[in-house]
Amino acid sequence: MSLWKFGTFEQEIDFTDADFMDALEEAQEQLVIQSKETPKVGKKSDIIRAQVDCFAQFFDHIFGPETSEKMYEGRVSLELAIQSAESFSRFGEQEGRRMDQNYSKYYVNANRNTQQRQGGQKGQHHNR
Repeated sequence: MSLWKFGTFEQEIDFTDADFMDALEEAQEQLVIQSKETPKVGKKSDIIRAQVDCFAQFFDHIFGPETSEKMYEGRVSLELAIQSAESFSRFGEQEGRRMDQNYSKYYVNANRNTQQRQGGQKGQHHNR
């Protein structure tokens, strides 16, 4: 588990927790759908609100109601919303690399296992 910080908001996150990953995957799917439905023309303020709402709902789905209020401190700023998404994405990538380094020795390596079953005789063909 690691601590993600954005502004004054802090949250412990465990990318190995299946329940957390369920919520994250659902939020990602909803974000894609909702972003396609945001207005592309009209008043700039309405477009910004709709775009910020996409990110707000994403974080609220993952971390609970009103999370986005805490993260954005009541502001409806597209810049803050994008920064939060980029920060969260970078954090996820860093955690992925960290987990790969820590857990790689436990991963099943199909190629290595095949070589072990063949007695380490890779590339040698025997006629039977």
